[in-house]
Order: sequence, then structure tokens, then C-alpha cells
Amino acid sequence: MASTYDTFSLLVFLFLACVFLNTSPSHAYNPFRGVNVDMKRVCDGTINPRNCWERLRPGYGTPGSLGDAYSLADNYIAMARRSANDIHDLLGNLVESTNDHPQRQLYRDCAGRYNQAIRDLDHATKHLQSGDYRRVAADASQAPNEVRDCNAQVSGYSFGGPGPFRRSYDPRFPGYTPLDSSGLPEMIQDFELYCNIVNNVATYLPRN
Repeated sequence: MASTYDTFSLLVFLFLACVFLNTSPSHAYNPFRGVNVDMKRVCDGTINPRNCWERLRPGYGTPGSLGDAYSLADNYIAMARRSANDIHDLLGNLVESTNDHPQRQLYRDCAGRYNQAIRDLDHATKHLQSGDYRRVAADASQAPNEVRDCNAQVSGYSFGGPGPFRRSYDPRFPGYTPLDSSGLPEMIQDFELYCNIVNNVATYLPRN
């Protein structure tokens, strides 16, 4: 009888372990983990191939290296989200420390846009884990689109058109000075690059 009980207990334990592994985020649905990615092709398709490869080099060694598509997408969504969150926090600090009212309002508006970009990246993680790979690429493209105009203005230039910042912060006009010397423009470039990498890697994941 004890042996039967022990066998039953073992079966219950194994069943619960399987359920846990299948529902844990770290073991989310990813039947295409192992799909190889050509790292050179990924970087060549980004806004800054050289900078892209500098980001990838520590883990992948040479431009001809292959990486795992699912893991790469997962890692760079997380990096893009972390970057967006750091930018959001810096914008909040700049709102508090800036005396110029139009500039303060710009930083405040941009912080709100980065909140939306963070939500887009959270959606990308959810869709990656559920196997909805087509939407991963859409989310990775949407995140930088949320903040495109804002990024242009805080980086010291404008796409043009009517608006309160065009004359003050457009280098084509007299009296132009860059908005910011905090490193924000460089952080924005990294954020856009990470989203670019995710979007390119996602093309390796099968689309249903």
C-alpha cells in the first residue's frame, strides 16, 4: 500500500511540475527557440550598424555568428524597455530642474509618450511569450513611433511645421542652442537601436 501511495505522490508531483514549467514566464511558449539569426544581417538592417554590432559583440563574437531568435528578441525587448524607463525617469528629473517653461512642457509631454512606448514593449513581451510573433514586430516598431517627434525636439531639432518649439529649438533659426546636455540624445539613440534590433530579429520568427 505504501508503495502505491508513493507512486501516486510521485505522479502528482511530476504533473504539477509540468504545469508550473509550462506556465512560468521563463518557460513561456517558444517552440521556435533555436531558430538561428544571422547577426550581421540584423545589424545591417538597423539605423546604426556599427553601434548595433558593438552592442551584440560581447555575446556573439563575430559578425558571422548565429544567435537564437527567441532569446535575442526577449533580451532586446527587455533592454529597450529598460532604456525607455531610464529616459522617462531622466525626463521627469529635467521637468523638475528646468526653469524654461516651454522646455519643461516638452520634457513633460515626452515623459508621457515614453510611458506609452513602455506599454508597447510590455505588449511585445506578452506576444513573444504567447507565440504571437507577428505582433512582436509591430510592437517593436510602434514603440519608437510613439516618441519620434518628441525625440527629434529634445535632440535639438524639429521635423518642422507649426509648433511652440520650432523657432526656439530649430538649428536653422538664429539663437538656436541644443535643448539638453544631460546625455539624453545618446540615450534616445540607444533606445531606437534596441527597438530596431527587436524588429529585425522578429523577422526570423515564423508568422502564422
